[in-house]
Amino acid sequence: MGNGYSKKRLMRIGFFLVFALMISLNCYIGKPAHAAQADGTGEIKRFHLYATDGYLTLPDKTQVYVWGYSLQNEKGTAVFPAPTLTVNEGDQVEVTLTNIGPKKEGIKRVAHTIHFHGLDTDQANDGVPHTSEAILVGDSFTYHFTATHAGTYFYHCHVDTVEHLQMGMQGAFIVKAKDGVNQAWTGGPAYDKEYTFVLNEIDPAWHKAVEEGKPYDRTDFHPRYWTINGKAYPDTEADPTTMIEGKVGETVLVRLINSGYQTHSMHLHGSHFKVIASDGRPLPEVLEKDTINVGPGERYDLLITFTQSGEFPFHSHNIIDNTNNGVYPGGLHTMVSIASAASKSIVLRAGNADVQIDGKAITLDSPPQLIGDTTYVPLKFIGNQLGADVQWIDAERSVVYTTKDTKIQLWIDQNKVVVNGKELTMEQQPIIQNGSSMVPLRFVSENLGAKVSYDPSTKAVTLTYDPDQHGKDMNMDMGGQTPASNPSIPGTPDMPNVPSTPANPPSQNSSEEPVVTIDHSTFSVKELTVKAGTKVTWVNKDNMTHTVTELNGLFDSRNMYQGDQWSYTFTKAGTYTYYCSTHPSMEAKIIVE
Repeated sequence: MGNGYSKKRLMRIGFFLVFALMISLNCYIGKPAHAAQADGTGEIKRFHLYATDGYLTLPDKTQVYVWGYSLQNEKGTAVFPAPTLTVNEGDQVEVTLTNIGPKKEGIKRVAHTIHFHGLDTDQANDGVPHTSEAILVGDSFTYHFTATHAGTYFYHCHVDTVEHLQMGMQGAFIVKAKDGVNQAWTGGPAYDKEYTFVLNEIDPAWHKAVEEGKPYDRTDFHPRYWTINGKAYPDTEADPTTMIEGKVGETVLVRLINSGYQTHSMHLHGSHFKVIASDGRPLPEVLEKDTINVGPGERYDLLITFTQSGEFPFHSHNIIDNTNNGVYPGGLHTMVSIASAASKSIVLRAGNADVQIDGKAITLDSPPQLIGDTTYVPLKFIGNQLGADVQWIDAERSVVYTTKDTKIQLWIDQNKVVVNGKELTMEQQPIIQNGSSMVPLRFVSENLGAKVSYDPSTKAVTLTYDPDQHGKDMNMDMGGQTPASNPSIPGTPDMPNVPSTPANPPSQNSSEEPVVTIDHSTFSVKELTVKAGTKVTWVNKDNMTHTVTELNGLFDSRNMYQGDQWSYTFTKAGTYTYYCSTHPSMEAKIIVE
């Protein structure tokens, strides 16, 4: 009997040992990703996001109240869309969300989460409130997972998703190929540069109701604005994240993410593209298309190889998507700017003598300077890089830039400038700084045929010069006149600027010669009252061509290109309605007393 008892006891002990071992293994296998990955091989990428509120400014200066994520621990700093998070395939990812609540008083202080849409996280890290943790105001939570598949994803709040997603709580999540190489996935197609476009639509009525703490009907959804990365046309052309640029022979990867509620039909002019991946996975067969429908929550990766130079639209073929509060053009529209293979790219920063020219670094004797709101560069450097013959006239303290199309003469410490024989007045003067002669960057660059853009996140000014296009563009767009110059880039008011306004523009404050500016597809004065005999001047500051055309044909400016101005003297009393013949929704009045 003793032996039998011992056998039973041994069997029980063995059973419990096996059971304990099974529990131990099960706990290990079933642990959340962060626990099982402690000794993994991938790099750990950490991000800290803060849930709060803020405002988004649209091209017509409308501001909408938004909720979103911020990289700053400061209420009211939410951005739309949320910051793009980028990791590499194989990385261990830790994203900490702290709900700091809204800056605005009098509204509900709601919970938030992060759901990583398309990433195969476990339940604890899925961000769905009824299966995982909701983060209340004042609380934090860290999401853990491994980025196992290179591809295009996005993240958003899954608390009351219908409202929170529309309010702006969404952003791109990009998993690049292993080690961050420029391949669509590890071992996949290579590319030279990439762009991520987060597509969305905005119903201001919803945002206003949330801002005011009022109820609204969520089945009554009527968007009035459509955005790419939070920008609507024409602001998309001024943002380096939404304006596609390259040169013939280059290949770009465009990641399309639809974080909204409507399907968008994106069409590319001038080229076909290859659809190589969908929803974070390579397609079994590459599709060659020029238009693709992107449904809510879908992502597509497009590969475009540039075969011809030029300027081509990339926009939605749903016509309403191309409006801003009913005004066309706007919305989901941007441009693809393709330079010839001979084009040159110059990247510089104020105060930094290191300059990148076609990706190669050089060091200037005198660095670019930011003086006031104007960026200055050494006069010889900018001329040589943009293909001009540079002549210094010591007796006059002036410099002459000469190309086959353009001749510019500027004088140190003088506002006078002569371009192709026409005398103009600049707002800022060429100067001598620390013994080096410096000229305003934008004015000289644009009049020598370069395009100038500014990235506020990196403080980098980029010049793109295409000698094969310069003369052609002048003859086509300007009829041989002085090249257009843009005094500012819409959407980036903090850009270090260079005076490049037209010749002697009339003062806005002058009662004798009032000025109406054209910008963002709008006449700056909707209704202007003047006395008989007054000359009114229109100045086109927009990056599109416009006209000033009277409704009954009394006057017509014909095409006004960027930087052009046109005047008309009103001799008879009456009310004169005028419009742009290219964009007839642009309309204004002159009342002559």
